[in-house]
Amino acid sequence: MGRRGLGHSQPRRRRPHDARHAAQQRGRLLRGAGTAVKLPRSRGSRIYLAQLVAVAVGLLLIAVDAWRLGVGVIGASFIVAAGLRAVVTPDEHGMLRVRGKVFDIAWMLLLGVALVTLAIVVPPQPPL
Repeated sequence: MGRRGLGHSQPRRRRPHDARHAAQQRGRLLRGAGTAVKLPRSRGSRIYLAQLVAVAVGLLLIAVDAWRLGVGVIGASFIVAAGLRAVVTPDEHGMLRVRGKVFDIAWMLLLGVALVTLAIVVPPQPPL
């Protein structure tokens, strides 16, 4: 019988350890702090980013006391995003891949219609 034991440690992926590779990665992370912001590559991620920008614009309008317009912008952006989500192919999902398409469309349509309805239905308040 041969000698039993653990033997010599070997890398699992059959690649030698290269300390230079780790140093390059670390250097890339440190240099990356001052670079320009990259836009997302997938269409789904761009839709998500545009939705966030539209909601930020709506919140800004609400903050400057145009709440009805702000809520309408947010609601309309949800309705548009639901329509765009319906036409995005599975190859272009990007960040939207974590949720189901039917759930996203239904939830965004519900929120969008509810917010637009709220902006239209609430009667104007008399000035103080």
